[in-house]
This record gives sequence, structure tokens and C-alpha cells, in this order.
Amino acid sequence: MRILFLLSVLVLCSLEVFAQKQLVLIKKNKIVARISEGDFIRFRRKGEDHFTKGFIEGIKQDFFRIGEDTTYLYNIAAVDLQGHSNSAFKLKDAGVKLIVAGSLLVLADLFNSHQVDHGVAIVSGALIGSGIILQFFNNSIYKMNRKRRIITMSVK
Repeated sequence: MRILFLLSVLVLCSLEVFAQKQLVLIKKNKIVARISEGDFIRFRRKGEDHFTKGFIEGIKQDFFRIGEDTTYLYNIAAVDLQGHSNSAFKLKDAGVKLIVAGSLLVLADLFNSHQVDHGVAIVSGALIGSGIILQFFNNSIYKMNRKRRIITMSVK
């Protein structure tokens, strides 16, 4: 029994472990978003006006592949982070919360007094208006510069 256990441990220890490569967007040495193989990406190359989109089929140290198209990391000008979880763009979430808060304030006042007071209407309008403005100012485009970079990272 001990030999079987020892043999099992030796076999498990000798197995090779592969790390999954990810594209990591960094802002001021903090990770903003991670994009793995098989994820959808929409990006713009330097010198081009249009965005290229597709599913990442392979990630290497300096480039990634989308189908037959190879893109080097130094050639990326911007990445669209819409649909990816990230920690950099919080305006859209705050805008939605302000719009919901303004709407709930009007509904609560209507429920309590069957008419909307003037002060409640002003505050509710300000909340909804500022939420809509935040929706327009939210930009999920991550532009590369000196403080914003894209690198590859191996995750086990």
C-alpha cells in the first residue's frame, strides 16, 4: 500500500503543469483587466482608424493571434474593454446607480403623497441628469501610453 501511495505521489509530481497566458492591461503598475485565450477582443492598431475584433486563438510573449492575423503588442494603440471586467472605468456603473436613485425617489414620493413635490422633482431630475451625463462621459476605450501598457502574463 505504501509503495502504491509513493508511486502515485511520484507520478503526480513528475507531471508537467502548463500556465495559461493572458493579456494584462496595466495602469500605473496596477492590473486593470485580464484577457485570456478564447476571449473576444476589440482593438485598434497604431496608424489605423478602425477597430479589429475577434476571438484570441493564441497568446505568445510578444504577440497574439486572431485567426490567421498576428498582432504584436507594441503595435496596439487602444483596446475596447466593453464587456470585460475591469477596475478602471467606474463611471458607467455610477451613472446607472444615479439614474435608478432618481427614478426611485420620484416613485417613492408618488407613493407617499400621490403627487411629486417641487423639491423632490428638482433633486430627482439632477440625479437622473447627472447619471445620463456620466453615461456619455464613460469611455471604455483603453488607450496605450507611457502609464498604460499591455503585457503577457502566465497564470497557473
